[in-house]
Amino acid sequence: MNLKAAKEASDVTSGTFLVNGLSTNILFNSGANYSFVSRKFDGTLALPVEKLANALIVEVDSGKFVPVSDYIKNIVIDLNGNEFHEELLSIELNAFDIVLGKDWLSANDAEILF
Repeated sequence: MNLKAAKEASDVTSGTFLVNGLSTNILFNSGANYSFVSRKFDGTLALPVEKLANALIVEVDSGKFVPVSDYIKNIVIDLNGNEFHEELLSIELNAFDIVLGKDWLSANDAEILF
């Protein structure tokens, strides 16, 4: 999903927040089942890449299905002074560094309000 599509969608919102002390573009997407970090950005974090015991097949915005087998631990997301310590799946993302999906929203009792 690109920035223009995110602005037009009713089930997402985005913003810039600190992640491990770095300014980061985050998409909050209630239509995504999982939460992700972009492969480009996970290199910036300088954290080890872990392997999932069982790879997932994820449908991306383009309708393609892609395998996901890597994740990153110890990601600290600072949302206006509230810190969240996360493990995120590593995947190719276009416009955003991180996508927080239903798994993250549900676990943190978060809602997207407009």
